[in-house]
Amino acid sequence: MKTERLSRLAFGIVILGLLLPAAGYAEGVLDFRGMTSGLIIPLDDQSMYVRNPEGQFEVRFQSHTEVAIKLSYVDVREMSDTTIRFQNHKVLDGLEIALPAKQAYARFYVRRQEDVARIAETRVATGWEKCNLHIYYEPVADNVPDSPNEAFAGKFFYSDDKRKPARLIINGKTYSLMLNKSREVLIHNVWGVIDCRPFVNDAFVSGKQTDGVVLADDIYVTPLGDSANTDDPDLARYLFIGDSISGNYDASLRAALKGRFNLHHPPTNCGPSIKGRANIVSWLGAYGEKGRHWDVISFNHGHWDSSNTKAGYQSNLEAIITELKKTKAKLVWVTTCPVPGGTDPVGALGADGRAPGRKTGVMEKYLNPWALEVIRRHPQISVCDQWQLVKDGENGVFKEWWDRGHDVHFGGEQAQALGEYLARHIEKVMKPTK
Repeated sequence: MKTERLSRLAFGIVILGLLLPAAGYAEGVLDFRGMTSGLIIPLDDQSMYVRNPEGQFEVRFQSHTEVAIKLSYVDVREMSDTTIRFQNHKVLDGLEIALPAKQAYARFYVRRQEDVARIAETRVATGWEKCNLHIYYEPVADNVPDSPNEAFAGKFFYSDDKRKPARLIINGKTYSLMLNKSREVLIHNVWGVIDCRPFVNDAFVSGKQTDGVVLADDIYVTPLGDSANTDDPDLARYLFIGDSISGNYDASLRAALKGRFNLHHPPTNCGPSIKGRANIVSWLGAYGEKGRHWDVISFNHGHWDSSNTKAGYQSNLEAIITELKKTKAKLVWVTTCPVPGGTDPVGALGADGRAPGRKTGVMEKYLNPWALEVIRRHPQISVCDQWQLVKDGENGVFKEWWDRGHDVHFGGEQAQALGEYLARHIEKVMKPTK
């Protein structure tokens, strides 16, 4: 949506080389890895910041600045003519964005030439193409592309069930679009700069830098939802950071601490330590604001680092800890759970110093010792040893898990045991000392 209002938005742009021209971002199959993102923070009535690990940086809106809503399609739960409902990685469900009650249009970009040709011939996108969907509420010209540089474009009709195809009408012909592999859904002509609310949105920017200020051409905003709205102000706030294993024990951890803590998880699978390093500031949010502080934080990165080097892994953990300590919260490192016995046994490091991947014994031999070297430099961080819990239960509650094969994930009573074990550690850490 174009706006004539001049305002300012601060955004974490560290390397000018990351600021590609607007034409590179306005449309097409976008690659946001080349853009720096951050949490929107207020500055004053006319200005805002977006904060990333390098600090807070000013971005100024121009008269032509456009704002688009950026959603991951996997998080979309329902798309209708007037509403998109989505969730943030099991953290907040039922988040909604109201859409204009008028005809939608779309540009559907597909990365590979062979997919472009097939869709042009069959008028069916199977959902396995690498693609971006741009939705507009202003007319776009009908188009059937000859190359990935162009889009399938026309009138767009949502599907009320994401398991069924949406429809794109081009020159009177219907194209069925399954969107399983769409990297993003980008919705234009709905939000403007006044919708870039602080604390509850991440932002990506493209533009030029002048005198240390980024002149924004396009801003892509991802709603995070306001988890603080559901907090009990009389309870401590607890943030637990982790990959899909934390998702496995999410329910049991919450059940064990219900009524004693407000529990929060970043709106994503926190994945490898390099992802944590890049996103930790956003995950921590505006902890200096009333009601958004953290009393205790547990964190883990490991399974996704099983092919990392010691130096790379430890450097990332140190950077994460630097940001965590700024919160003044009590900190808990959660050791990385084992890899079960159905994989090959761990071997030596590679010639480049990388750990050999998710092999049986890799956490015991490499990742956990590397992590503990870092943690011991910070004596205020306690350790919840989930690895040892799983190892000790090899002939007990975790026996089936150890015997079943390659899958590192947990379910049922094993997931419950992990959540309850961490809950006991958190309660112990937060117990007042006499």
